[in-house]
This record gives sequence, C-alpha cells and structure tokens, in this order.
Amino acid sequence: MAMAPRWRVRPLKDATVTRSRFVRIVATAVVAVPMLAGTLVQPAAAQDEPLRIGTIFPFTGDLSDFGPNFYNAAELAVTQINEAGGVNGQPVELLRGDSATSPQQTVEEARRLIDIEGAQALIGGVASGEALQLVESVAGPDGVLTISPSATSPALTTVNDDDFFFRTTISDAAQGVVMADIARELGYQTACVLYLNSAYGQGLTEAFVAGFTAQGGEVTNEVPHEQEQASYASELAACTESEPDVLVGVSYPESAGVYLRELVESGATPDLLLSDGLRSEDLFEGLGWEAFEGTVGTSPGSEESETGAAFQAAMEETYGDLPSVPYLPEVYDAVYLIALAAEAAGSNDSAAIRDALRDVASGGTVVAPGAEGFAAAVEAIGAGEDIDYEGASGSLDYDENGDVVRGAIIVWAVEDGAIVVRETRPLDLTGDAMAAPEATPAA
Repeated sequence: MAMAPRWRVRPLKDATVTRSRFVRIVATAVVAVPMLAGTLVQPAAAQDEPLRIGTIFPFTGDLSDFGPNFYNAAELAVTQINEAGGVNGQPVELLRGDSATSPQQTVEEARRLIDIEGAQALIGGVASGEALQLVESVAGPDGVLTISPSATSPALTTVNDDDFFFRTTISDAAQGVVMADIARELGYQTACVLYLNSAYGQGLTEAFVAGFTAQGGEVTNEVPHEQEQASYASELAACTESEPDVLVGVSYPESAGVYLRELVESGATPDLLLSDGLRSEDLFEGLGWEAFEGTVGTSPGSEESETGAAFQAAMEETYGDLPSVPYLPEVYDAVYLIALAAEAAGSNDSAAIRDALRDVASGGTVVAPGAEGFAAAVEAIGAGEDIDYEGASGSLDYDENGDVVRGAIIVWAVEDGAIVVRETRPLDLTGDAMAAPEATPAA
C-alpha cells in the first residue's frame, strides 16, 4: 500500500482584496448598484390557497451529500413560519423535488412542482449548471420566482431571467479571487486545476486562474473532468506530471471521492486546495481523514452572528449534530425571503412576490428569522413599515441582477478528523474595497 502523501500546511496571512483588482481579475464580478427603493405593499386578506414553495435539491447524484441537509434547513424555516401563523392567513407548504445533480432532471422537477403541485416559488438550482437550465427554461420564460442558495457561477449574474432569479450566496467571481490569494499566501508558485466540466467548475476555475496568475503564479494545466467517472487516472496524470506545488480541486464529492483516492494511492504529493463543493464530512470519512490532514479549502459563507448561532442551535435541536455542509443558512434564508415578500405583497402570485423581495431585504426595520422574528415582521408590515431581513447568512441586500452585494468567504481545513473553519473573509461590494479579512478561531 502506498504511504499517505505528506500534506504541507503553512500559516495564512491577511490580505485585502480591493474592488478595483477584483473587477480587473474577473470581468463578471458583481458590481455595486443602487438598491431599488420602494414601500412595502399592505398585506391583503387571507389567500384561498396556501403559499407553496417547491424545493429542488440533490438527493441522488454527485451532490447527494447536500440534499437531505438542504431540505432540513428549508423545513426548519417553514416550521417556524407556520408556528408564527403562516403567510397571508395560510400555512406554508414545502414541496420536495430531487434534482439528481442533473440540469435536465432539475427542469423536469420544476415543471412537476409548478404544474402539478402548484408551487408559486422555487428554491433550487443547487449546482450552477442546474440553475442556468432552470432559469433559462422555467423561471425566466414562465415568470416563476426562483432563489438558489448555492449556485455560484458568475454566468448567473447576466443570465436572461426577466428578474425572476435571485441568489442568497455570493458569486464565484469573489471566491476565485480569495482562493487565489490563499494559494499565494501559502507560498504556492505553481498550480494545476482539476475541475468539473460545468458552469460551476468553469466559472470558479477562470476566476482562480486569473487571480493566481495576476499575482505571479503559474498555472501548469487546467484539466476538466466529467461527473462520476469510474477512474480519473488520465486527468490526474495530466495534472501531476508537471509536479505543481498545489492541486486545486473544483468538483463535487462523488467524483472527488474517486480521484482523491487514486491520488493517495499513486503516491503523488502535491498539496490540495479544495472548493466549496468538496466541503463534505462524508467525503473525508469515506477516504480516511488522516491522509488529508491540513488540507485547506474555501466556500462562500457568513460571519458569526447571533442570528447564525440561533439557526445552528435550532438545527441541532431539531435534527441532531449539524454537518459541515455549506449553504445551509442560505437555504433557510431563501424560505424566509419568499415568505416575507409574499406577506408584504399580500399575494402568493410569483410576480408579486418577486416585486416585493428587494423591499423586505433592505432599508427598513431590521427583522430576524425564527417564529418570534417572523411574527414581529408580519406585525411591522401590517403597520405599514418597511422591513430589512437580516438572516442566518447575514445581510441580503440585492443589486439589479439578483446578486447579494455582501457576503463572506470561509477558509476551512481538515484538522483532527473534522472540518473546521480557520478564517472568515468578509466581502462588501457596495464600496471602494472589500473588507480586510478577519481571523475566525477554529471551533
């Protein structure tokens, strides 16, 4: 048996990402635009039909580690909202679909949820390829509000969606820049990127390569791969033959589970820098934690807050130990945004909800999630007040493209048989510069 490779770990340094450099490196970066102003519509009488929110999460396929946890986060939000009295006088119904990590099935499930089960809004398009197909085939043409908690491709910023597509996570135009910064801070001079051949993989790879080379790094190769192959030996050979300092993995767990095992067994010894799609305890549990001790990765995330801590506590109380899976707060917040916008609009009509969504996310009385928080928000809306939802994932101010203009990138690592957060780097795209990174102690 080949010995486990010696993964090197170097301390991270602070680095400020300026807005001007961010825009130069990634042409598709989110840009600051004025928030749309408006006054919330007074809630109308109870609706004849309940608000039905369709979820399309991956219970099978390459991202199946994420699906059940995503659904739990959405279910928790709906439970709390209904405890507070529901939306427009009716309990909210949560509908379930399985994307199978497939763009085609995502579209098919969306059609079923809308046409058969009566969904007025969707949460899904977990992967960027799924989201692009969902927006282009359903959300935009049919006028159905859709929020993705996790699709990060920069291409989604400019997709033709007729303003029916929003995200609760920040674009990979930001993650790629921070990922490149980390690679340089760790001292890496050369890198090979092994990436999923999809909108997600291509977008994040392009952002990383641009940022890394702009700082003097050399990318020895960019190697695409398909989902769930039996072997990735040829792709690994193409990446490791030049002996790069670091192999950057931009993939999903099922695929990476194959090529990371093959990498360990080959005896190759590049360090690893992994993307958000590989922040999976099940992945490292299956491979063996010891071989990946010290491995570093990134993912969009949020700064620590009381609201975030309350969400985590509620998840643990309801579902047990909280897994180290990204985007759970973003799923939870997507439900609350839809519910609050429907309440503010006084309607379950998708276009009406869309029109109220930016209003409930900024520029008024700050409200929080949870049963008490939702009840307070409904009371404020009934009194004619504007509200500003501050969620478990943080602020959710939107630009004209449906992108959030504030967020954070998490630096995570494998340490002692667990995935821990080493650092949080907040990003603010509303000013002249992104905020400087602030260290977050490991849990």
